[in-house]
Amino acid sequence: MSSEQKEKAGIALTRTQRDAVTVIRHFRRQRKVASTWLVGDRRHSRRFISDLERLRLIREVSAAGSPLLTYMGSFE
Repeated sequence: MSSEQKEKAGIALTRTQRDAVTVIRHFRRQRKVASTWLVGDRRHSRRFISDLERLRLIREVSAAGSPLLTYMGSFE
């Protein structure tokens, strides 16, 4: 889906959201720390991550008993 199509669908992303999705796609080292997600060297609140999940850009999955964030689709 192109960015024009997403804007028409009401899914225009902010710069922060685009940056977060890019970081999640790039870094494999992720973990939950208290009420935040640590992805690479950046921290994101659970609420922010749930907003990205609601947009169906990322998904929280469990691998070997550990929660991970996975990239779901194109945001570009």
